[in-house]
Amino acid sequence: MDAATAARKSLPLIRKWLEDPRGNGKRLSLSMPALTQGGTMLAITGDRKGLAMLHDLVSEFDHLEEYRADAEKHLAAIDLFDAIRKAVAAKPGILQNKMKSEVGAEDGRLVSNLISWLEKAGEITRAKNGKTYALYVDGVEMSAKDASAIYTEPPRPGSHQARSKPGKPIELNLDKLTLLPLPPSPEAWSSQLTLPATSETFEDAEGVWRELTVEAIAPADRPDPAFRKHFTTRGGVLSFDDLAKSEASLGAPGAVMFTSEQDGTPMIERLERPIYALDIHPEGKGFATRSKTNILTVYREDLKVDFETDLSATPEVAAGRRRLDLDVEGGFLWGEPHLALNCIALSPSRDRYLYTHVDEAWCIDRDGKPLWGVRMPERPVETYHQTFEVGGIRGHTGTAAEIEEALEKLELALPVTPDEIRQKYRKLVRQLHPDLNPGNEERMKAVNAAYETLTGASHDDLQGKGNAEDLLTFSATVTFMTGGGPDRLQAAAFSGRGDSVLLGTSQGRVLRIDASGKPIALYDVGSAPIRVLETDRYLYIQTFTRLYVLEGDRLVGLQDCTTKCDLLVDEGLVLLVENKGVRVLTEAGRLLGVALTKAPIRRAGIEDGALVVETRTHRGRFSGLIA
Repeated sequence: MDAATAARKSLPLIRKWLEDPRGNGKRLSLSMPALTQGGTMLAITGDRKGLAMLHDLVSEFDHLEEYRADAEKHLAAIDLFDAIRKAVAAKPGILQNKMKSEVGAEDGRLVSNLISWLEKAGEITRAKNGKTYALYVDGVEMSAKDASAIYTEPPRPGSHQARSKPGKPIELNLDKLTLLPLPPSPEAWSSQLTLPATSETFEDAEGVWRELTVEAIAPADRPDPAFRKHFTTRGGVLSFDDLAKSEASLGAPGAVMFTSEQDGTPMIERLERPIYALDIHPEGKGFATRSKTNILTVYREDLKVDFETDLSATPEVAAGRRRLDLDVEGGFLWGEPHLALNCIALSPSRDRYLYTHVDEAWCIDRDGKPLWGVRMPERPVETYHQTFEVGGIRGHTGTAAEIEEALEKLELALPVTPDEIRQKYRKLVRQLHPDLNPGNEERMKAVNAAYETLTGASHDDLQGKGNAEDLLTFSATVTFMTGGGPDRLQAAAFSGRGDSVLLGTSQGRVLRIDASGKPIALYDVGSAPIRVLETDRYLYIQTFTRLYVLEGDRLVGLQDCTTKCDLLVDEGLVLLVENKGVRVLTEAGRLLGVALTKAPIRRAGIEDGALVVETRTHRGRFSGLIA
């Protein structure tokens, strides 16, 4: 009901925005949830007047043309919602796959979607029944068989911390750390990277494998598509049915399957609680999950529960909620407590875990003893320059190819450190600045442009200097988003050896913390990292558009990637797995080859040095990689 009210209130605001003549010819094509999901909310609440307003709005303005078909569907959905309610009430336990004919609809997928919305609204309960669901109106007694298929979350375990007084986090002062600015990562909306399509079942896109063998997977051996999330570890592959669609998850919130690297025999167990956040042990020796209700569950190597603890019951989280007014309706993060707790990480030795709460990170041993806590400094209220207010570093962001070209213009190549870039730039300024050596204007412009691409320095920083000495004393200033407030922690991981922790923030910073909670290194990639992973030798930082590979403070590899891209490190190779393709890199991030598929990829990994890619019906083996 609240969502429908909010959607209705937003319609006059959208109209006002469209009627403003100052936006003519300059409007962006923005996604407007009020016209999509909001329309569904209006339909489910039977708000015909609100839907009429929505229909009139999208019909009147050409800018909203793409929403017109949805508006028609929303109007029709009111009657279809009512028909579904009546049918389920009249026939308790009716199967979902019978509902299309029961309500006289043509689109079975639409009917299933509306049933899902009624379930989310608490009006209908669905019980797994074979490959479909038995449907009941809320409050109606179920059959014993259907009731046994409904998951009920276990009682909350409480916190395993014995203390009631919160610990005091270390207030980090990042100004005392040496900043390693990396070439800024493009924002997701500006990235145009796509892999080519193929009509072949599997294709070696660049001809870098000596042999490609393709085999059909027998129906009995085909992977259950319900296990849709796959993680390659040194011991095998962990696969998760996080939507509870497999037979193994009957009566549970989902299931997990471990396929051993040695014998290929799958081991399947039910999950204890729904997955909202997930961290995988690098050797396949278990994993940790966080539920939406903030219960941390640690699983052993045999996929059984090791221990649980209620993260939201810790004194540190309680103190943080008071500090940030998270209990106030309409406060920070929309007053939703599950959004305040974000990352979890499990140490390789399984003796510690880490969780983040908004801008704080806490490392706890398995007995509940806090080892350390840190708090990120608040974001500056104002920026140094007001031109750009997106991401952590201002200025031009280039593609991976443009960055390689920029390095060439500075007479450099990977691997390279930020200091080497700065020193080379200063040297070239001495050689090329027109005040000292007239006639090098174009070369100086090219060097400035290259430095801008590599560091994020803005055009204004490099232009209009009075003499060469001004340029020689220039140093790029890291500029953060305006607005103040906490710098939220959005990625966390233990290092490959477990002797430090890596934290990624919403401002595009990645901070290394030692075993005592002391900050020891700071990187900046310009936009929020979505994953941080470290092996014994290399650090991998992945944003929505880029993968950075570092060895110590040296940038050794850089690859562009798409917004939906899984990162796997397996047998000395790095895989960037997309929907219909895998890019294979060396550990240092150099591209070796691209494997394409016609159908969506279910699983990918390295087996005995060969890349093995599986779709639902076929398995491709790319072997004999040409170095």
